[in-house]
Amino acid sequence: LSIQHLERAWNDHPEKMQEMIEKTAKTLIEQIDSLSNIATEFANFAQMPKVNNEVVNLADIIENSCNLYNETEGIKIFHSIYLPDINDGTTPNLAVFGDKEQMSRAFSNLIKNGIQAIPDDIKGIINITISEEDTNYLVSVSDNGTGIPDDKIDKIFNPNFTTKTTGMGLGLAIVKNTIEGMGGSIRFETAKDAGTTFFVKIHKFNS
Repeated sequence: LSIQHLERAWNDHPEKMQEMIEKTAKTLIEQIDSLSNIATEFANFAQMPKVNNEVVNLADIIENSCNLYNETEGIKIFHSIYLPDINDGTTPNLAVFGDKEQMSRAFSNLIKNGIQAIPDDIKGIINITISEEDTNYLVSVSDNGTGIPDDKIDKIFNPNFTTKTTGMGLGLAIVKNTIEGMGGSIRFETAKDAGTTFFVKIHKFNS
């Protein structure tokens, strides 16, 4: 479309060509970047990177993911660990077996998703907790956003589904693939104008 506009300007308004070339170049660069991002997202979803499983500290991954977004304007991020005998303020070793990079990306996506669900006119809060459930660690990621509409609840993990005006809707689908690939599970609870909580269950690692 931009090229067609440029072609018409060449014929009808040659005196404006410099201005049109600059505008067209800017538009084309933005759209090429957008197409590149779309292609990258689909490629990442269709063929996930090779898994490099190892024993990692879940507490470190959560803390690092929170630190990525701590400077987000208007958003407060809190994370707490509710486990017996952990009250000395240090980061405990919550050993799980999985791909560190993919896990970091999954929790970062959940935090980012929560931030994007919060309207600009309210004070945003993201709460992340880690607790125990039998032989698993249970991580909850809560926001105080608008919640997920009833007609979209069944589609939220579908590839290429998004409630946002930007992006390709692959974030939560990739999160689900990552968690389930580790033998874990993910679910959510949501309420209109009250927010959404995602619950991620990951097996403890026993040496």
